[in-house]
Amino acid sequence: MNPLLEPSSCRRSGYARPVRSACLVTAMLLVASCGLVDDSGPYEPLHQSARQEIPGTFGYDLVPVDGFEAAIDPLRAWRGLTGATGDTHVSVTLAAVEAPADDGWGPSWVFFTRDLCYFTAKGDFVSPSRFGDGDGCTPSNVLVQVVDASTGEFVAVFEAYDAELDWLPQREGTPAQVPGATRFQ
Repeated sequence: MNPLLEPSSCRRSGYARPVRSACLVTAMLLVASCGLVDDSGPYEPLHQSARQEIPGTFGYDLVPVDGFEAAIDPLRAWRGLTGATGDTHVSVTLAAVEAPADDGWGPSWVFFTRDLCYFTAKGDFVSPSRFGDGDGCTPSNVLVQVVDASTGEFVAVFEAYDAELDWLPQREGTPAQVPGATRFQ
């Protein structure tokens, strides 16, 4: 073992005063570094990294929530939402959502599910019954579901439209998102 890292070696009378001081400083740094904890939280890679407009929503924006720690796990928030039981294309980010008509929603898990639309029979923009055999959905249709990241309360749902099929939320880091992936990412 390195004698500078061994606490008892600091007290040996054979070392000169500067070496003992260096030993003490090294020991304090070692103790301090062992006490450091990664405070970024387990969901830091899922945090929205930049303000970003959600395509086809006429002004809905994702806004970063720097320093916020979610109390609700994203998988727990996802359970029970439309599309959670099927083989769907979904992406998630932790962000605030600004809406043009109201104040929007604070720190939330925001889920983007492709090829899923017409989630109700009434009030749809276009009735699915007018599409014949299919429901009229395409991979460009994106269902956006918002769940409060502190309480787990479902707070909003709205439609988005990504004509280019390449839009993804801009997150802090890994896991990387892949357009059209068929898993929770």
